[in-house]
Formats: sequence, C-alpha cells, structure tokens
Amino acid sequence: MSDLAWARRELETLGIPPLKRFGQHFLIDTRVRDQLVQLAELTRDDTVLEVGPGLGFLTPIIAAKAGHVIAIEKDRTLATYLRRKFSNYKNLTVMEADALKTRIPDNAKIVSSPPYNISSKLVLLILDSRFALAALLLQKEFVDRLTAPSGSRDYGRLTVMLQSKGEAKFVEKIPRSAFYPKPRVDSALVTITPAQEPTFADRALFEDMVRMLFTQRRRKLKGVLTRYLKSHFPNQSERILQRAQVPEKRVFETTLQEFVTLSDEIAGFLMESSTEGDPSAN
Repeated sequence: MSDLAWARRELETLGIPPLKRFGQHFLIDTRVRDQLVQLAELTRDDTVLEVGPGLGFLTPIIAAKAGHVIAIEKDRTLATYLRRKFSNYKNLTVMEADALKTRIPDNAKIVSSPPYNISSKLVLLILDSRFALAALLLQKEFVDRLTAPSGSRDYGRLTVMLQSKGEAKFVEKIPRSAFYPKPRVDSALVTITPAQEPTFADRALFEDMVRMLFTQRRRKLKGVLTRYLKSHFPNQSERILQRAQVPEKRVFETTLQEFVTLSDEIAGFLMESSTEGDPSAN
C-alpha cells in the first residue's frame, strides 16, 4: 500500500477529513521523513518534541532513535488515535494540547512537520526556550524569510528576531506532492540552532524598535526611527538623534548588529537622562 493510500485509509477509518482550522496537511513522503529525522542527529540521550504528529507518520521513526518523545496533537480524535496506535512505545508521550501553550523542555530537540498556520508563533516559542536544535518542515516562503540576508526581499522583523537568538539554515525545497492533501504552496526543510545572543542594554526596547521600524521596511531608516522616537520619547527624540549613529540605509537593509547598536545607544541615553533626574526620560 502506498503512503498516500495509507493516509486516506486511516482518515476514512477515523471518519474525519483533514481540518482546515488546524492546517492539516499530512506528510506522506518516506524520503522526506527520513531526511528530517537525519537532520536532527538523534541519540538515546535526546528528548524530542514533535508538534502536530497527525497520523504518526514521523513519530515512530523519531521514537526509534530518541530517548523520549513528546508528541503534541491539538486534534482530540487524532490524539486518541495516536495513544492507541503507539500504546506499546514506552518512550513516547502523546499530549492532547496546544503546542503554542506548552513549555518546551530544556535542551530538547524539536523535530516536526507542524501546521503552517502556527509557523511564526512556533518559531518564536522555540527561540524563547533553551532548545538544542530544531529540524522543521515548513512553508518555503516562510523558510525564505527565516534565512534571508539583510537587503533582500524576504528580510524582515522575523529574520532579525531569529538572528538575535539562533541560526537558520535552508536545507531543501520539498514539493507539494509530499503531503496529503496537497497544500497550495511548496515547503522546505530547515534547521535552527541556538546562537550566542548579543548583549543588549535593553532587550525589550530593541524588540519594540525593530517591530515598529519594519512596519515601513522600505523607507529610510532615519526617517522611520525619527517617527518612532517622537512617538515613544517625544521630549528626548531630538537629542537622541543628534547622538545616535544612524546608518544611511533603508530599514530592510539594516543588519542585526546595526539594530542592536541603535537600540543600545537609545537605551544608554535614556539611562543617562534618568540618572540626571530628567523626568522626560520616562
């Protein structure tokens, strides 16, 4: 029986169609599955988080190599199905839960073909954890954003946020035929590894600044930064701009380090004003 016929049969047996609200497209390509697992370089010392295991096409391959697997499935019918299907697996825990509300264990590896509609939030959740590695199968357009260099069409806020905590590497484009039902877009394999985080004077200020600047990504950095400073620090904006070294670039051409330097200069000036007793710094 082909993997496509298997997936159709399992869903028919369960009496459920793939659910659009859960973004369900089930991986059915054995080669892609095996490559995804290989990218994770699993050992018996590893705890693995699989997000959206679906019909369990990937799950037993992970369980055969890892020490402990936590499979998080939001669909109640599929979670029940997976518990029954893998009841003999002693190193596998199936959780019926929302992965975006689940804590990622320290030093875990995330190996998944998750629903496309949670990709952005899932990646940010991973980056906020103490993860060891992530090997993911995601929408290709989204992977292009994760791995984009500064100045490119796909470079944006998400790219900068990822670069501040990790490193993403594009592995391979995956055709739509690797899934059932076929999605309308191509996918790609990507790995994400932790990176040494820059030293921030004020991480929250950095994130807020980058978020606002990328709402006008093609405009000149100085003009957008001026509007940000006037809206957030109206009494200090002119003096900050006089002191800050603002690159003569557009927002999308600005590198991570340049954003960090800018936010540190702003934070440093605000701190100086605060210690001098300037009430307008608040």
